[in-house]
Amino acid sequence: MPGKIVALLGAAGWMAAAAVGAQALDATAAPDSCLPDDGGFLSARLGGAIEADIDWRDPGLDCEGMLRPDGQGLRVRFAGSLPDGRQLALLFAPRSLGEGESGRGLPVNVTVLDESAGMIYGTLGEGRCTLDEVEQRPLPSPDPAQRSWALRARGFCTEPARALDGSGNLVLSRFDFAGRLTVPKASDPVDSHEAHGAEPLSRFPQSQVTIASGEARHRIRVWVADTPARHSQGLMFVRQLDRDRGMLFLFDPPRVTRFWMYNTYIPLDLLFIAPDGRIVNIIEHAEPHSLRPLLSAAAVRGVLEVAAGTAGRLGLKNGDRVTHPAFQAR
Repeated sequence: MPGKIVALLGAAGWMAAAAVGAQALDATAAPDSCLPDDGGFLSARLGGAIEADIDWRDPGLDCEGMLRPDGQGLRVRFAGSLPDGRQLALLFAPRSLGEGESGRGLPVNVTVLDESAGMIYGTLGEGRCTLDEVEQRPLPSPDPAQRSWALRARGFCTEPARALDGSGNLVLSRFDFAGRLTVPKASDPVDSHEAHGAEPLSRFPQSQVTIASGEARHRIRVWVADTPARHSQGLMFVRQLDRDRGMLFLFDPPRVTRFWMYNTYIPLDLLFIAPDGRIVNIIEHAEPHSLRPLLSAAAVRGVLEVAAGTAGRLGLKNGDRVTHPAFQAR
């Protein structure tokens, strides 16, 4: 869900970046074993904007796989760090591959998120990268409401992934990976966080913010995204948001943030909030599922996501004050 680079994350993430309603772009969620036999891995060669040989392996590899929300194919995400400490996440999304299927020569869309630099690179189409070979085999699932598959694939790209802000290219010349696909056992699409392997919003901390705009005071009940994993998730997969509800992302230390709307189903307004509670910029009507980066105008302590149209309805503007224990008014 915004999905931040605080995760592939959004605005909302899958991250997934990751977003999630809008989610922060961040690849720092705590890892777990990819496969039960510690056989998960990602090997890849990056060139261009990032020069690196990736060799991430279990135990401790952060990976996840799911069916695409639109029912068109699946996607697998891997996240880890480079020797210089840079945090990356790579997403592979073949639209023509279904649950349990194997194949050869399949087109695949690839997205790379560079959390450290706040950049997103995407092939933005399936004609630039190919799965040479992909195989799925069933796995025992500890959850009776889910099916699990071990997915192994290798492939290459013939054209670069391009930075969404147009500032550079990234070449993924080869890749080889093994990860897990998890699918809910439901005959109809399930719109729940559990079905997507996400944390239910009922488990997020809850609080309230007050926004002072002129003489008016507006109170909004919020879920609080206070960890990298919650930053990544944000409001992803949420289908409806009440007028008086929102999500408050908190960052410590304050930072310049980038959000996107990956896996975010509803339009949102984003309020970027300085450490003293002052709104430094507002982005209105962020488009669902968009990969366009949504940036803060300065280092912020928090970002408040609310239903699209809220900022205009309440007359909110830069310089208005948000009151919450996380912000220290000067």
